[in-house]
Amino acid sequence: MSESQQKNIIQPRKLAQKSGEIRFNWEVASFERLSNGLYSNVGNVSVHINAEIDFQKRCLLETNIKASLQLECQTSFEPMDFEIDKTITFCTVIKESQFAEVDEEFEPVLIDDGYLDIKQVIEDELILSVPVAANKPAEELNQEMTFGKLDEEAILVEKKEKNPFSVLKNLKKT
Repeated sequence: MSESQQKNIIQPRKLAQKSGEIRFNWEVASFERLSNGLYSNVGNVSVHINAEIDFQKRCLLETNIKASLQLECQTSFEPMDFEIDKTITFCTVIKESQFAEVDEEFEPVLIDDGYLDIKQVIEDELILSVPVAANKPAEELNQEMTFGKLDEEAILVEKKEKNPFSVLKNLKKT
């Protein structure tokens, strides 16, 4: 394990027993999986974690993630800035079977022998936060978008003409 990878590994329970906090700052370019879906690798990710043991002896990591990303607008194909500012409370578990036992207000996170690769967990959350199809607001686009007008009268006439029961109406007269 390289030295940079070791800096991304934390011991959640030890940190929580001290009611500790920890901060990380990373370049977006250091997140390989996230970078593949972005317009560019420009930007920063900052993370602030407060760890504690709650009254049920659960190890909780209240995590605030702030990121500035550059996505590709799917309308104009130009770069657009996208800000993420979210707080998630992770509850550590040691077996996948414990995921179902974690309260809905918490996000379960699996620790391996007391260690957690926090950068990988943060990257997963960032990937989930990025919209599938990013679009700038219409007022920011330099395109005139028109959708036409509905002729409600013509729609009503068309519906009356295409009534599938109109054939039955003629049968009743005979």
